[in-house]
Amino acid sequence: MDRNTKQFWQAVTTLIGTIIGVGIFGIPYAISRIGAVPAVAYFLVLGGIQMLQHLFFAEAAIACPDKLRLPGLVGRYLGPRAKWIAATANIFGLWAGLVAYIIVGGEFLSVLLKPFLGGQPFHYELAWAVVGSAAVFFGLGFVSRIGVVTVSALIAAFALIFIRALPAVHLSNLVPFHVVDPLLPYGVLLFSLGGLPAILEMEDVLEGKHKNFRKAVVIGTIAGGLISLAFGFVVFGVSGLGTTEDSVNGLKTVLGEGIAVLAALFGFLAIMNCFLRVGVNLRNTFRYDFKLSWFTSWLVTVGVPFCAYLFSTKSFTSIISFSGSVFGGITAIIVALLYVAVTKKKLVEQIKEKPLGIPFYWAYVSIAILGLGAALQIARSAAGLFR
Repeated sequence: MDRNTKQFWQAVTTLIGTIIGVGIFGIPYAISRIGAVPAVAYFLVLGGIQMLQHLFFAEAAIACPDKLRLPGLVGRYLGPRAKWIAATANIFGLWAGLVAYIIVGGEFLSVLLKPFLGGQPFHYELAWAVVGSAAVFFGLGFVSRIGVVTVSALIAAFALIFIRALPAVHLSNLVPFHVVDPLLPYGVLLFSLGGLPAILEMEDVLEGKHKNFRKAVVIGTIAGGLISLAFGFVVFGVSGLGTTEDSVNGLKTVLGEGIAVLAALFGFLAIMNCFLRVGVNLRNTFRYDFKLSWFTSWLVTVGVPFCAYLFSTKSFTSIISFSGSVFGGITAIIVALLYVAVTKKKLVEQIKEKPLGIPFYWAYVSIAILGLGAALQIARSAAGLFR
C-alpha cells in the first residue's frame, strides 16, 4: 500500500471512528421511542444534513491556506461575533461529548474488567478519564497510528455482534410506529451521525493534499451512517420496546453474558476512538485559534469535562440529546453559513479543484431544520425545569 492510499484510508477511518462514538448506543433506544418507520425518516433527513455539513466544512478547510479550526475559520469569513458564537457552541458541544464518553467508556470497562478486578463503575470511569486524557496529550500522530487498528477491531466486533444477534431479531419487535418521545431521536441521531470534529483532522492526516479529500468525506460519512443504522435496528429487533438506554443491558437480557461482553468491547473501542479524536480537535482549537500554550490547551480540553463529569447526572442519553439538538444544531447552522460565505467570496478559486457546487438553498433548508430542532429542544428543557 503506497503512502497516499494509506493516508486516504487513515482519513476515512478517522471520520468513521468519530461517527461511531458514544451516540451509537443511544440509537436503539431512540428508535424504540418512535418506531421503525419514523426512525428511517429521521436517518435519511439527518444523515443527509450531516453529509452536507461534512462537505461544507471540508470546503472551508480547502479554501483556507492557514491551519485554523472551526472558530478561526468562522472568524475569518463570518466575522468576530460569529466566531464567538461558533466557539461557544462548538466547545460546549465537544465538552459535553467528552463527558458522555467518560461515563459510557467507564461503564464498558466495568463490564469487561469488573469480574477480574472488582470495583464499581465509578472507579473505571475515573481510570478511563485519566488514561484517555493522557492519550490526548500525545496528539494526532498517536491517535492516527492507532486509528486504523482500533476501527478495524471495532468493525470486526460489530460484525460478530451482528452475526450473533441477527438470528434473535424478531420482526414483531420492529414496531412500525410507537411515537412516545418524537424529539429525543432528533437530538440523539444528530449527535450520533455527526463527525464534524474529524474533518480538519482528516486534512491533517492527508497532509493538506485535497485530491481525495471530498471522496474520503463521502465514504466515511456513508460508512459511519450505515453501521449506525444497522446497529440500531439489530438491537431494536432483538430487544423491541424493551430496549434499554445503553443498549447493552437489553442484549444481555436476551442473548446472555457473552454478547454483553462483546458489546462492551465494541463500545469501548468506539468510545476510545471518539474521545481521542474529539479531544485532539478541541485541544488544537484552543492552541491554534485562541493561541494558548500546548499544555494549557490540553489542560482546558480535558479538565473541564472531567470536573463536569464529577457533578453530572450520569445520563448519557440526556447529555447527547441536548448537545446534539442545541450545541450541534447551532454549530451546524454556522457551518452552513460558512459554506455560503466561502463560496460567495470565491475563495475556492485559490485552489486547483473545482468548487463543491452544492446549491445554496440546501444550506438554507438545513439551517431551517436545525434552527427549529434547537428551539424545540430548548423549549422542552425549559419546560422541564418548571415541572
